[in-house]
Amino acid sequence: MNAYAAVDKAFRAAAPYGSTLNLTRTFNSNVNANNLTENFTINYNPATPATNTYTFNVAEGTTGIEAKIKASGVEGETGNPVRLSLISPSGVRTSAGIPVLFALSTDRGVAVASPETGTWTAEVSGLNGVAFPEQIKGVVSMLTAAGTTGLSDIAGHPAEAAIKMAISARLADGLTGGGYKPDELLKRIDMADYLMMGEGIRQFLPIDGSYTLTDVKERNLLAESITAKGGALRDKEHKFNGIMLPSAPGKFSPYSKVNRAEVAYSLVQALGLQEFALERNGKVPTVEVDGTSYPIEDAAEIPEGLEGYVSVALELNLINAYFSLTQRPYDLQPTLHATFKPLQDVTRADFAVIITRTHGQWNTGAQPLASSSTSNAVTASELNATEERIYSYPNPFSNKATISYVVPQDGPVQVAVYDVLGKKVKTLVADTMKSGNYTVEFDAAALPGGTYIYRVEAGNKVYSNRMILTK
Repeated sequence: MNAYAAVDKAFRAAAPYGSTLNLTRTFNSNVNANNLTENFTINYNPATPATNTYTFNVAEGTTGIEAKIKASGVEGETGNPVRLSLISPSGVRTSAGIPVLFALSTDRGVAVASPETGTWTAEVSGLNGVAFPEQIKGVVSMLTAAGTTGLSDIAGHPAEAAIKMAISARLADGLTGGGYKPDELLKRIDMADYLMMGEGIRQFLPIDGSYTLTDVKERNLLAESITAKGGALRDKEHKFNGIMLPSAPGKFSPYSKVNRAEVAYSLVQALGLQEFALERNGKVPTVEVDGTSYPIEDAAEIPEGLEGYVSVALELNLINAYFSLTQRPYDLQPTLHATFKPLQDVTRADFAVIITRTHGQWNTGAQPLASSSTSNAVTASELNATEERIYSYPNPFSNKATISYVVPQDGPVQVAVYDVLGKKVKTLVADTMKSGNYTVEFDAAALPGGTYIYRVEAGNKVYSNRMILTK
């Protein structure tokens, strides 16, 4: 809850603040997930591109990977125009765009759903090959889904892995009554809900108790917050327009569909980049492929005032363009064409793919993915001691739980438990240990019921998961 909402709530106890908080809501869908993270350092030097990489292994069955770096530039003050790319074992490259305000936004993030098994490469490269030499620290997180609830209709869908990543990170949710319905068109009220869940939107209600949007009979807090001026946490001066626009004066049209241009607008607004988008309005957006810039050929179809938002979204790789090749009978080479399809309706599966990419840009490079994972319910008999993962059992538990973990190599080890707000509640292990399998007991008799995150740091790896304390 933000300061505005807290003060308003103090004077108006009946104001429905808090209903949008992940901490207090019951989700329709859940992913039981394990996270493995590896910390890495790249001594970036633009003169030696071959050394600006880090390799890591992705195991079979991994649902998704996410990499983040922090590039703060000279003396930590200038920012650094570098991009982060993940390169698959077969050579497919997925990149994070270089932010238009790289001097202020020092983090880069990129996510890949359903990654290939094998050796991946994280690569740091400069804008047109130019950037400041810097020691860049990063983290790679690998998510493995161990089971799901409320997602019975996504098996085999092309966006299955992205949907699991979005559900696990609380960037989307299934529908009431069961299932995700991936091919159903996304509704405006559901996009508002999911943006509130994962993109840092302030709660807002008019202080006189009225509602500015008259066609929202329920979930008024969502609609008012998502359209309020200064709603994005990244908008520190509270001066930008809402994350979503009203459909008409006084109207939100909660059950109307959403097109790709509208999604691009919301993603860029959530990142606090309105000024940069407005500077590009009236210009044809472009997209870069292998160092060559291609104009968006259907730019005339982008609604007026959203051209700049599409441009920024494409530059940051938040949303994809569409490509096609043509070759006339005597052309030696085909010609590449790029379109955006701005008026194409967005499905719920489309949104899951897009939002997992965007969240990597919104999140900080130092924040562990563990804070957004869900619990992994197991019993002692289900544990496989040879796996490099951690488990707690029983889960859920009432007073005491056992955490089983692996130390992959001799060295310092820390095991700690945090609440969902990130506050450390207990350090269980802080010692130098030999490689092997270990267990430690967590006594939570004096703690309130709820969700807790347990985290094991061993060498350059961080293992984390959640457990639920019931009272």
